[in-house]
Amino acid sequence: MSIINYHIFIFEYLRKMNDEFNISLKNLKETKILAKKISKLIAKRTFICLKGELGIGKTTFANFLINELSEKKVNVLSPTYSILQIYELKKIKIWHYDLYRVKNKNEIFFLDFENAFNDCVLVEWPEIINDYYPENRIELEFYEKKNLEKNVKIFFYGKKYNKLKF
Repeated sequence: MSIINYHIFIFEYLRKMNDEFNISLKNLKETKILAKKISKLIAKRTFICLKGELGIGKTTFANFLINELSEKKVNVLSPTYSILQIYELKKIKIWHYDLYRVKNKNEIFFLDFENAFNDCVLVEWPEIINDYYPENRIELEFYEKKNLEKNVKIFFYGKKYNKLKF
């Protein structure tokens, strides 16, 4: 069994057992495979939190995810300075927020946050708005082990994901 098939097997096995699990991401190819798996869950009213330290791979994951949902190559930019990038794809609209520079949680409402909930919302650095998280959401927490191995802890919250066949 290849390392990628092994990870997919473990990913599916753990998902059936629990609403959270860890997976190791040895390279960009494995990050792309994870994005492809998560993309199967994307629909209107999907809310995804991307957590982790600066430079850990949140925007890289967002790039893979958005491009997996697009029919043509999309240049996904980090919304660190603009705070919001909107991608109007053929089948879905994605609101990609980066809240790294946001100092007050209420600033989010100046960026049409309440309207974004009708589509897919992808939020990097979401901790400042944890009071506004919807019940149904997916959280990916990227982290690095002492040996510099990248990992992601994935949490599924809400009834929407209770009987998920992943």
